[in-house]
Amino acid sequence: MHKNPETVLALDPGLRELGYAVLSRKQLVTSGVLSLSALHPRRRLGAIRDTLEAWFRAYRPRVLVLEQIPKRPLDSLAGLPALRRLLHGFARRRRLPVATYSVKAVRRTVLGDGWGSKREVAKAISGRFPELRVHRNQSRKWAERYWQNMFDAIALGLHHLAVTKPPSRSR
Repeated sequence: MHKNPETVLALDPGLRELGYAVLSRKQLVTSGVLSLSALHPRRRLGAIRDTLEAWFRAYRPRVLVLEQIPKRPLDSLAGLPALRRLLHGFARRRRLPVATYSVKAVRRTVLGDGWGSKREVAKAISGRFPELRVHRNQSRKWAERYWQNMFDAIALGLHHLAVTKPPSRSR
């Protein structure tokens, strides 16, 4: 058994909303959505950097887990390469390993089906963490999409913990 359990900071990257989750030994420590849409686009990366610093000081994660960000995204996602550079640079300066996973791999772990929907991910995660059900049942589409960022981040963290289980010791 490890004395210091692995603490994971998992991020579902976005420039309007960034889903986040901190997990320790598959226990959810905190999660939510960092809303960036009210900020001027030029201030968003700075806000993300400042928030990352606060999370790093508060939770001392041992790994940063990210959803894969395309190197050449569609025009609507044009700011994501800069976000990828920010996140990787942040981790590099703190000697924090980075693990990236595809949406399909994460959904295969969480749902048993890599082609599952965001709604199915939210249902599975809120089934595991019942306190999150309030975020799943939204009356407005925009609110449902907003909270799906958090559910995706939690799914990323759970996937990482599932694929990096420490070897069991046999006696």
